Amino acid sequence: MNLVVIPKRVDYLDTYIQMGISTFIFGLDKLSINYPTLTISEIKEIKDKYPNIDLFISINKTIYNKDLDYLKNIMNELNNIAIKGILFYDLAILEIYSKNKYHYDLVWHQTHMVTNYNTCNYYYKKKVKYGVVSSEITIEEIKEIQNNTKMKLFVFLIDYSIMAHSRRKLLSNYYISMNKKYDLKDKIISDKNNNYIVKENEDGTCILNGEMLNGTYFINDLKNVNIEYGIINGTNISNELLDALVPMVKDIIDNGSKYSLKDIELLIGNNTGFFNKKTIFKVK
Repeated sequence: MNLVVIPKRVDYLDTYIQMGISTFIFGLDKLSINYPTLTISEIKEIKDKYPNIDLFISINKTIYNKDLDYLKNIMNELNNIAIKGILFYDLAILEIYSKNKYHYDLVWHQTHMVTNYNTCNYYYKKKVKYGVVSSEITIEEIKEIQNNTKMKLFVFLIDYSIMAHSRRKLLSNYYISMNKKYDLKDKIISDKNNNYIVKENEDGTCILNGEMLNGTYFINDLKNVNIEYGIINGTNISNELLDALVPMVKDIIDNGSKYSLKDIELLIGNNTGFFNKKTIFKVK
């Protein structure tokens, strides 16, 4: 298993490369939400400076008809840079990709949709090489998918999992209804024993699980079925904490260290999300 890091900022790449990390994910300016973003020129600068790293670019906004020409131009420009792949949400990307010969690969990343091997196999036949597994399925379901598909999978190991995203500015609208002004700060909302982080920007509102996911307990299980990539999402994690977590997770992947496993638990807790918790909802 390769460890993938989503850094908060480009200028921290040196730190993680020195830790032995060679695979990174960034969003793309104007075409990505809930990721640190780069412009095309910044992506080129990174690849010129670090030619040996694998760089995946997330394009996960909904694409409208008016955006199609811009999207095509961007995908063509990325083809002139040695990126590893594009994480896509909107199927317009798959359609454009199928009609052109690009050197990079596609990664199916529809957040809550990558949940079964039949659909993985469908997209694999469409030349989609990778998929990012939903954080709402169990370790047994992840293993079942990987055992029944040729698609190479990404699994989030450490993350504030996304619960929902809306294009509406929910916090601003809420404060307007209260005759108040939104102060542009993230908010915490509570429901019984659970906390959620609510973030708003020009792209809308994102709701995150307020308890950080710790999937490091399942690294050996994931390695045993040849999961290709494990992800640490540093988007909403402080630089100091991310700097501490990256070498520990790498130590578990490379050496099976129980000491690092315990140290990570002390730092971020033992919330395993849905890894060992089946959903109560079923689609009929």
